[in-house]
Amino acid sequence: MRNFFNLFRRIRSFDTVTLHTSGMRHVTDYEMVMKEDQVEVTQYEVGFPEGEEVRVPLKSSVCSANRALKLLNRCQVLSWDGFVGKHPKGIKDGTRFNFNATVNGGIKIYANGSQNFPPHYRKLKDGINEILNESKKV
Repeated sequence: MRNFFNLFRRIRSFDTVTLHTSGMRHVTDYEMVMKEDQVEVTQYEVGFPEGEEVRVPLKSSVCSANRALKLLNRCQVLSWDGFVGKHPKGIKDGTRFNFNATVNGGIKIYANGSQNFPPHYRKLKDGINEILNESKKV
């Protein structure tokens, strides 16, 4: 029922949005941090030297808060809360994801899956990459 009501609400602000993806040869974090009227977007490569997780920034960019909010709302990420995409039978590998966000002053959104994604997932990832590609590497 919570997801149903979230479809009719909009994200007006957020603290942090994190999309963690992993596959056979990569572990990547995408992070969006709202700072007043701007959003800092960073892509991290995640490694585990000596067993400790290390995040190395690859790209970083800044966009308007309005642009980031439009992207999140267009992708209906409020409706993602509670999504669990179980790995399809017969698929031997693929991409796993974890999505975390704190929006509208404290509403938490969490979704995860393995080769099974919520609606508009690719649109969100493409939108984040578009923002990142407008700037230079870190």
